[in-house]
Amino acid sequence: MRKIVICLFLLVSANAFSITGIEIAQLAVERSSILSSKEMETRALNSEAQIKGKWQNPQLMSQFGTLKSGQIQGATVEVSITQAIPLSDKFSLRKELAQEAMTTQKTQTIYFKNWVAHQAVLAGWRVHVTSELYKHGTERAHRIGLIKKYLETRPKVSIRQKVEYSIVSSQLIQLEKMQDQKKNDLQVAMNDLEFWIGKRVTPSDVSLKLPDLYNVLSDFDLNTVNDVELIQAKTQLKMSSLDKDLARKEKRPDLFFGGGYRVENVTPINHFTYAIVGLNIPIWDTGSSRVEVAKAREMRDEKFLDETEKRLKLKQNNQIDLVKMSIEQLKRFPKKFIHSNEMAIHDAEFGFKQGVVDVNTFLLAETQSHEVIDQVFLSWISYLENLSTLQLMRNENLIWESK
Repeated sequence: MRKIVICLFLLVSANAFSITGIEIAQLAVERSSILSSKEMETRALNSEAQIKGKWQNPQLMSQFGTLKSGQIQGATVEVSITQAIPLSDKFSLRKELAQEAMTTQKTQTIYFKNWVAHQAVLAGWRVHVTSELYKHGTERAHRIGLIKKYLETRPKVSIRQKVEYSIVSSQLIQLEKMQDQKKNDLQVAMNDLEFWIGKRVTPSDVSLKLPDLYNVLSDFDLNTVNDVELIQAKTQLKMSSLDKDLARKEKRPDLFFGGGYRVENVTPINHFTYAIVGLNIPIWDTGSSRVEVAKAREMRDEKFLDETEKRLKLKQNNQIDLVKMSIEQLKRFPKKFIHSNEMAIHDAEFGFKQGVVDVNTFLLAETQSHEVIDQVFLSWISYLENLSTLQLMRNENLIWESK
């Protein structure tokens, strides 16, 4: 007997599964392909920065030929090596440009990591909310179905009784239609969550707690915001400025220093050693045009940064208002309304069966109470979606649940 009890306990434990919001976020981040690709790109940009910070390699050349001058004939061999020495420090600028690109990529990676976590937990909340809406809708349809069966047992001898039966029947059809939509919403939410975490879970597996109300700061300071869009605009302006400086420095020519050795295998054998000093001067001067291009792009990015700051401030102020409104809705539809409205529905149903409440009054009370219950759950997801958007604008980590 003890073995049977142990086996049953192990079976129940093995089938039990629960996933929290923190675990949802961790799973989504671990299996995200977009994050893996961005990490690989960061590694590539890091290596590129190291390469661009180095001087170009020396140039080693060798030549083979024949010499014929009158009666003198023979083979020639020549070896030379040259090293370009820039007259401007353009390699450090190239490295700095590559490092800025790497910094931008790291910022994007951090943002997308946070974005993936937010989206995954929101997906979990949608499963929870759509499940509750579907469950309460099912209870409602079942209740109306019982009322319809109850009316079927009564003789329809009066017009009033026929009208009541027709009203309840129509209401039941509408509820069944609504349930089809709610069932589809739940299925979509479960598919969405499976996409993020790579596991198929049931609504009862999702263990979530409504978080504490967010402390929405009305005093908005743009300098404290770490929004990815703003960071990218600032980085782009800095890169344009560096590119302008680089264009100016690359107008300057490079010096070449080196040496060579030549052997003429004739009689007598001739040996030559020589030094090389060179200066590359472009025939077509494209440096000035590149400087003008860089200046124009720097001015473009200055305007874009100014516009980004104005737009970001407007977006965040509007989003703050949305979060505040969502908080007011949470206060207007507290969780305790679920129980109180369920009791109101039961009272209306009991009154109808006792004959002290007519069909219209019962249906009105039942409909309004369920609408309030639905608003309780909908206010949760609306609040979290608006809060998530604000947190992503501020690049804040996902800290939702109460400890």
